[in-house]
Amino acid sequence: MRARLTGRFAPRPLDGIWRVASLPSGRAHSPDQLIAADPSWIESAGPMTAARALREAGRLDRAHPLDFDADDWWFQCRFRADDLRGGERLRLDGVATLAEMWVNGAPAGTSDNMFVARSVAVGELLRDENELLIRCRSLNAALAKKRPRPKWKTKLVSHQQLRWHRTTLLGRIPAWCPPIAPVGPWRPVWFEPSAPISVGRVSIAPELRAGNAVVSFDAEICAAVGVRFSGAELRVGTTKSALSTAPVEGGGIRVWGEAVVTDAKPWWPHTHGEQPRYPAKLVLLANDEPVEIDLGRIGFRMVEVDRGADGAGFGLRVNGVDVFCRGACWTPLDLARLGADGQDYRAALEQARDAGMNMIRVGGTMVYEDDAFYEACDDLGILVWQDFMFANMDYPADDPAFSASAELEATQLLERLQGRPSLAVLCGGSEVEQQAAMLGLTSQEWTNDLVERILPERSAALAGGAAWVRSSPSGGPLPFQVDHGVSHYYGVGAYLRPLEDARRANVRFTSECLGFSNVPEPEMVERVLGEGETAPTHPKWKAGVPRDRAVGWDFEDVRDHYVTLLFGVDPAAVRYRDGERYLALGRVTTGEVIGRTVAEWRRPASTCRGALLWFLRDLVPGAGWGVVDSSGVPKAAWWYFRRAAHPVAMLLSDEGLNGLVVSVVNETRTDVAGTIHLTAYRDGRAVVARAAREARIPGGGSLSFNAATCFDRFLDLSYAFRFGPPGHDAVVARFEPETAGVGPAIQVFRPLGLPPGRDSELALEATAAPIGAGWRVTVRSSRLAHAVRLETPGFRPDDNYFDLEPETPHAVNLTGTGPLHGTAEAVNGPGPVSIRIAGV
Repeated sequence: MRARLTGRFAPRPLDGIWRVASLPSGRAHSPDQLIAADPSWIESAGPMTAARALREAGRLDRAHPLDFDADDWWFQCRFRADDLRGGERLRLDGVATLAEMWVNGAPAGTSDNMFVARSVAVGELLRDENELLIRCRSLNAALAKKRPRPKWKTKLVSHQQLRWHRTTLLGRIPAWCPPIAPVGPWRPVWFEPSAPISVGRVSIAPELRAGNAVVSFDAEICAAVGVRFSGAELRVGTTKSALSTAPVEGGGIRVWGEAVVTDAKPWWPHTHGEQPRYPAKLVLLANDEPVEIDLGRIGFRMVEVDRGADGAGFGLRVNGVDVFCRGACWTPLDLARLGADGQDYRAALEQARDAGMNMIRVGGTMVYEDDAFYEACDDLGILVWQDFMFANMDYPADDPAFSASAELEATQLLERLQGRPSLAVLCGGSEVEQQAAMLGLTSQEWTNDLVERILPERSAALAGGAAWVRSSPSGGPLPFQVDHGVSHYYGVGAYLRPLEDARRANVRFTSECLGFSNVPEPEMVERVLGEGETAPTHPKWKAGVPRDRAVGWDFEDVRDHYVTLLFGVDPAAVRYRDGERYLALGRVTTGEVIGRTVAEWRRPASTCRGALLWFLRDLVPGAGWGVVDSSGVPKAAWWYFRRAAHPVAMLLSDEGLNGLVVSVVNETRTDVAGTIHLTAYRDGRAVVARAAREARIPGGGSLSFNAATCFDRFLDLSYAFRFGPPGHDAVVARFEPETAGVGPAIQVFRPLGLPPGRDSELALEATAAPIGAGWRVTVRSSRLAHAVRLETPGFRPDDNYFDLEPETPHAVNLTGTGPLHGTAEAVNGPGPVSIRIAGV
């Protein structure tokens, strides 16, 4: 966690007038040559990437993408430096990627790693009026220089020499990421006033030890000549602990010690408990005056890795409790900005939490996120799986300069993240081992010094409370073997395996899985295509459909495969007849597949301990991998995932000749009681059999039983024996809880597959009544309705894509403002019906 001086010595954003310009590579190498080149400048609102500056000036045209790596980009800030004290510094938190800096024409440093912050002494260079210049050299020119060849090549990126440069792969992945490569100051630039002391190395390690909350602290504080220290104290919440001090060579002191926080409570993932955190600060007496250093808010939790009885698995125990980790892989909320405001981070992560997600993975093809992201994860109880930014390439770990830069990158990241309770897993990177193994290299060639020594050593020293994973995937005889360690599971998905493969594969923990081209809501479809255009063959639509490089298919083809598998129809034929129907079936299909697969992995008898979807949110508008579209609207898949991932969830599993098994999982710390109703239907309305069972699920426990035991006669509920024609086509399990704060749950098992057509006799009605600042819509159906969707422009529902039993009302709350105009439609119904306002 980054330590900060407070009060008058706190850093402040560099306040000035910014502008941006591009020049052909090599046209100007210095401020004087820049003046002579007379570039065309674009005003910007502050430090930002070239792409963001162009977008805000209305000059970023996605239809005609610009190669941001082709030119040199210049960034200028003119600022005043009032109230000078001498010795001031500028800190640049991140500049992409090959940068040189000048202050008032004098060289002021360089940077070749976009993930490393640079601090530049500028006190002697400052005047009343000042100019900061940053030149970001053409990455393409640097890539053209000859370097040693890699042992193996990746298809992910178009230029293998990217492995030498510490920059994100975003914007440089032709298959699934738009060419919006980051260039320029993508993180804030700060002015650091002169202070009598400054913070050097800091290590803060909160942990649960033998039932006690303990903070271990060690830091080096630099000091100006004449500064005398007479004491140090660590304050955590209401606890105050004196620290030991000793002088260090070059001036300043080392400060260390431990604090036992007697009134602290453990931090939990939101699915399992609360998230208490405690403000921490270091207070020094310097020349008999107290100086405070803010250490942020810390939390106490214990993370352990459980390898299973056979030693081949991977799972997490938090505070001694097994946690099924589920969530998704994170993508930047703004590809041009590579960051977001605090409220936007919180809104996106609240949406993840509301879907039952308790883990987010920041993968190696992305960027390290802003402090506001991790702060929100701490607050909301979302565990973070953090990759280091190494992915899919043979990185030159044996090059001393490269390794030193990578080590500094890791150190700065970990100093920023230490003490954060959400940080659960640190991982050496993404698919490096997998790529090498799949290309036929020996096991000795899969790894390098980065993941064998540098990164794990830095992680142990600065974030020892987090689990270490060498690579994602890894852990088996082959890195991509899904029944060992950590896997990337695309058996159900890209490899077109049947849904049963999710169990057959014996998945232990999948840190990437279930990548589908998830169809967004109609409003986003219209935004992508424009008036009069149709999906899915239009180039605008295809631009938002992800694909792997150098293959003859895309993820829309994958979705179509499962449409056929679940609905028993030919998607191409449906598309010919009715494009809207094609999209509707696609929405429900990926939702069903994701929901069923997560439920399979989450059932009590499963070997799986975690599943992270690929992605949480689309990078661009369209039918991307995200279960949330690029504007933040949930897709159908989000709602299906939510039902399977809820802390109190009811799950159905087809156990073949052993029948249909009902499971209820309760992750909360409170016992949950209620009634489970089971009903078998024929033709969506006729009740074949009905039963009920009282249930009590202990806190942190589960309940499983064979549904057949609830009936007084044999029913082939899963239609496994097939003695004649089926007596029913659906089994509905509905949990009605008695415990306060727990909502009802419904799951439907269809032994004959999903209903492919429209039922003209299914009558749906939806009635809305005002409630608070929104509306409550009550939906009823004359027959068993599948995937009922509310379309309510301007309003967000708290449930959607739900199944509905005959004559059983279901209430959905809407939040939003303005008049309500909307429709309700079941995928097996005759068409949409208008939502009626009660009393009108």
